[in-house]
Amino acid sequence: MRIIFRILLTYMQICIKISIMTDSKEMIKKLGLTPNKALGQNFLINTEAISRIAALADCQGENVLEIGPGLGALTSALSEKAKNLLAVEIDRTLVGILADKLADKRSVQLICSDFLKVPPAKISDAFGGEPFTVAANLPYYITSPICMRLIESGLPVKRMVLMMQVEAAERFFAAPRDVNYGPLSIVSRYLFDISTELKLSPAAYYPEPSVHSCVLKFERNGSELPPNFIKVLRAAFAMRRKTLRNNMLQLIPKNNVDEVISDAGLLPTVRAEELAAADFVRLADSYNRYGNKVSEADPTCAE
Repeated sequence: MRIIFRILLTYMQICIKISIMTDSKEMIKKLGLTPNKALGQNFLINTEAISRIAALADCQGENVLEIGPGLGALTSALSEKAKNLLAVEIDRTLVGILADKLADKRSVQLICSDFLKVPPAKISDAFGGEPFTVAANLPYYITSPICMRLIESGLPVKRMVLMMQVEAAERFFAAPRDVNYGPLSIVSRYLFDISTELKLSPAAYYPEPSVHSCVLKFERNGSELPPNFIKVLRAAFAMRRKTLRNNMLQLIPKNNVDEVISDAGLLPTVRAEELAAADFVRLADSYNRYGNKVSEADPTCAE
């Protein structure tokens, strides 16, 4: 009897999930919505995934920033736990739908905007300057810009739970000499402990994308970036096949660049893609001691 009961319970759970997925698709059709491919709109409809992501956000009584809420499936789940929820959606039509759907949620604030154009101060003010968690379903083409924006903004992000394509996720785990290794790989792992928490097939979304996705969890590890770290990092990777010396000439005059690199314990002929995060920390420290002063004195660094 117990076995039969378990089988029936599992069957009922599957039926409920299928029903909810079907309802989500029907709602999209009923509203006459056409997902915008240019905006990378693929709506998450897998209820188990939605519940799991909300749990990973671990936001009971905390502040949450959601980027790209879409139809609000995850927004609704997050709003049940969050103290304050700020949702930034670029699609004006979806913002109208969300406003109606979440009308009774006083803790939810909607902003209709491209997230990359939202002033960091506006996000900080929404949370009274307090730390917050980020939840987002990131289109492939904008994964790196959004993550770098969050990091460079200086906002007190304590945790991020991000859905993205598997190919985009590889950038966060790339090692030196890997083709995906770059500023995003280095700075994100320096500040966060990153783990893959969930893998999603195309069937988890509507319309179904042509690629598989995953959910990464980023937990702040307490590390702080040295001054000018990202500035030095971007310069070092400006031209991947150029040597560190040639790339750093855009920041440091020719007469000082070798001294700055040597002081960091590095060879001028090395390439940025060969260096680890600790190397860039030393390079940033060296730049702060020497390079920053000379570049301010002579803003025309490279010949």
